[in-house]
Amino acid sequence: MALKKNTSLASGVEGEYWRLVAFRWDRSAREASAHFALYKDEATAAGGAPLVPLAAKVRLTGAAFDRFLGPAALRTGEDVVAQLYAAARSASRYRRAHGVNAAEHLLISDHGSDLFADASDA
Repeated sequence: MALKKNTSLASGVEGEYWRLVAFRWDRSAREASAHFALYKDEATAAGGAPLVPLAAKVRLTGAAFDRFLGPAALRTGEDVVAQLYAAARSASRYRRAHGVNAAEHLLISDHGSDLFADASDA
């Protein structure tokens, strides 16, 4: 599971494969964060050599945590990793549509807070 979105770095290097590489999930505090690395392509990701080890981070708290990782969300058979990819896309789409980040649902990246709005599944 990954996202595909062509991204040019300031150095001129391009990558297109975004993979979730770490996450923290705290049910009792109703918060989670997930880190995404940027790889040149799928083959490079399989080899474990990211262009940028921490290229984007998504944070979920409160109601946004409940929406993606609360008991009702996971009861439908969704797994945590799939929900974190969905949250990253949703945060990006919110930013693109509204021009601001949602307080409880935030994507942070030097490549833009709407980075994954038009990313495809890889």
